[in-house]
Amino acid sequence: MNPWLEWLLGIKAPPEWVRGPNTQWHLEFQSLPQGMWAAAAIAAGLLAVALIWSLYRAEGRSLGPGKRLALGALRGLILTCVVFMLLELVVVITKRELVPSRLLVLVDTSQSMDLADPYSDESSAREAATRIGLVTSTGEADVPKLRATNRLDLSQRVVDELWDKLSEGRVISSYTFAGKLEPLEPGQRPVNLHATGPSTGIGDAINDALALHRGQELAGILLITDGQSNSGAEPRPAALAAGKARVPIVSLAAGTPEGPRNAKLAGIEASPVVFLRDPVDLSVLVESRGLKDAPASVVLEELQDDGSWKEIGREPIILGEDSLVKRVGFRFTPEALGQRDFRAKVTDAGPELSEDDNLKSAQVKVVRQSIRVLLIAGYPGPEVQFLRNALLRDTALEFASWLQSAGEGYEHVGHRPLRRLPANQKELDHYDTIVLFDPDMRNLGPQWPEMLTKFVGNAGGGLVYIAGELNANKLFSPEAGDGSSLGTGGPETSWLRILPVVREPGLYQSAADVRLSSLETWTLELTAEGSGDRIFQFAPEPSRNREVLTSLPGMFWHFPVTRAKPGATVLARHGDPRMRNQFGRHVLLATHLYGPGRTVFIGFDSTYRWRYLHEEYFDGFWARLIDRVGRSKVLRGGYPFKLATDRTAYRTGDRVTVRAELIESGDPTSALADLNGSATWGAEGNAPLEFEARADDPGVLEASFVTSEPGSYMVRVVPTSMAPDLESGGIRPATLQFDVEPPQAERDHPTLDRPLLEELARASGGQVFALTEKEKLPAAFQVKQVERVLPYRDEVWSAPLLFGSVIVLLTAEWLLRKKYRMA
Repeated sequence: MNPWLEWLLGIKAPPEWVRGPNTQWHLEFQSLPQGMWAAAAIAAGLLAVALIWSLYRAEGRSLGPGKRLALGALRGLILTCVVFMLLELVVVITKRELVPSRLLVLVDTSQSMDLADPYSDESSAREAATRIGLVTSTGEADVPKLRATNRLDLSQRVVDELWDKLSEGRVISSYTFAGKLEPLEPGQRPVNLHATGPSTGIGDAINDALALHRGQELAGILLITDGQSNSGAEPRPAALAAGKARVPIVSLAAGTPEGPRNAKLAGIEASPVVFLRDPVDLSVLVESRGLKDAPASVVLEELQDDGSWKEIGREPIILGEDSLVKRVGFRFTPEALGQRDFRAKVTDAGPELSEDDNLKSAQVKVVRQSIRVLLIAGYPGPEVQFLRNALLRDTALEFASWLQSAGEGYEHVGHRPLRRLPANQKELDHYDTIVLFDPDMRNLGPQWPEMLTKFVGNAGGGLVYIAGELNANKLFSPEAGDGSSLGTGGPETSWLRILPVVREPGLYQSAADVRLSSLETWTLELTAEGSGDRIFQFAPEPSRNREVLTSLPGMFWHFPVTRAKPGATVLARHGDPRMRNQFGRHVLLATHLYGPGRTVFIGFDSTYRWRYLHEEYFDGFWARLIDRVGRSKVLRGGYPFKLATDRTAYRTGDRVTVRAELIESGDPTSALADLNGSATWGAEGNAPLEFEARADDPGVLEASFVTSEPGSYMVRVVPTSMAPDLESGGIRPATLQFDVEPPQAERDHPTLDRPLLEELARASGGQVFALTEKEKLPAAFQVKQVERVLPYRDEVWSAPLLFGSVIVLLTAEWLLRKKYRMA
């Protein structure tokens, strides 16, 4: 614009572009009346014209029509200038130019973008690697690198390659988002980013980006994400808002619909200490994600003397649902003492997220069988004499004995003769098995009932009680009648609850009947459980073993009890059909678990008579029985069953399945017939556990509950019959601890949600592309440069042009009126 014209129009400090090329200008009124006011203004204008004409017609009668018309025109122009001032006349200068549009790049940096996808199909993986640009130095597709690179890094690689094409005719504003939108530096490419956000808010990211750039010319939004929106505003309404603003959302879909695949070796379950030449069971725990029904193999290896690993077992496995633990069992028999190192690994599972967690190791210490046995006898009967000698000869035992009836100076039989009995719990817990032969409990001391209870119920020791003719009746009878009664409720007899039998008055044969039966010998009648128990295996061949059992010399005397306790296993009953009550024939040998320990009741005192048939029958029976009750404490001091959960990791609201499974097949299955348990957490959290046998495996019991809050959970389980003793502290429960974590939305649902991204594209007029379709991405944004109109406005009512015009017109009218001699 010409500077003189700028001065006339009163333009004082215009921007530089006003004086440049391609500018246009025009005048506008800012205060034009509208509606009825416009009609009134027109009427007022016409009235003014009429009044001016009437004025000069009346005053200028002596003047000609031309002179009157000239004076009226001058007056009308003056009024017109005043009207222009009142209507706020402005000058408008505009310039049209092409400017870049703005492209918004939103990059998802939540934790799910840190995952790597398996690309399990080999041909598709090679094609994807080639299209993305992951090739080796020889030009071949680098599939391992594709599978090892996380979603965010793959996306950054693609966007960095397309950056120049996306920038053509556009200005790019880049943002990262997880929980909230975070801007990058102007012009910064979205590279070297890290996926650490705990949540993904796609809806919030779109809304915030549109709000920050409201009023700007947007080419669109490039959304780089796997589509897992789990926080903030719903993304679909945000996409609709973008569509109304004509801002298309184009998504670069990172990830695959199948999501990450991974097999993980969660652990190896094995007893840390085992006996030499004892069969040992070892369980390998395998957990997987995204590999349901996929085949794999579990390999067990042992470290050799030369430092190499030798494969000793391989088992196929069909992987289960996500986070579900599969157990693969192996069995080996150690033939040498010392530490043995094992490792297990999962193989043949196909492409995985990582193979670093496919390997676990475990150590097992192999020791000679050495069970510490303490025999306490009330008096030196034949059973005691032969039993002491047998235990002394057994090299697998460390034996000590105490004879209560012996006088001072008597040297008690044993590998290390005792000078006194254990006086406290620590001294008693030194032993693994206690054998009580008809003891006088009052002579042991008041602390012994509690010590015995804790020895079995807490330390997991074994106890064998052998009834005898001198003290058994006094111990079990509530009323002895001779002043020696201990009373079944007294402290001396409180330990009887750990035995597997109950003796109640009035429910068994009279003493006279028992004496009558004792006039002749009677053999044991083994139960089905006893026939299958290894303590009664005297010969390897079943037929020969039955011959030995029927040939064993019988007994004369026995101690009758009422019944076995619930959950106890009866191994033998009396052979005399007269020795029975309403619960069946008298129980002569029974066993059960009390806490982690085992107790055995033997209701007769004449197993020594089996030596008459062969010495090895007596010795073998007691060796196997001592091993049965004592090995638990030697090896682990735990229950003969193990507790485990169906998964290794839980989230709040998950259902937890707790399973109890027998460790040794030789243990009676009745040990798992009835279990009672509970799960506790926090200050007051508690859930009872009701165990039921699995239909496909009666040796496994399961119970379940639903987690309600994060934290550490503790499972406590005991046989139901012992549940009352748990509260009193008499027994130690089997325990299992596990942790429950808060929901982790990013890790719990790691697959690509392409349907959501396609919904966002439809709502906004955009598109969705996979990483392998990168070449199509730039063409999806059709807007590049856009036309921009630069306006400049300045008021003219105070400009020299209007003021000067008014002054000139007033002066001209005054001069003419003077000339024509008008007042």
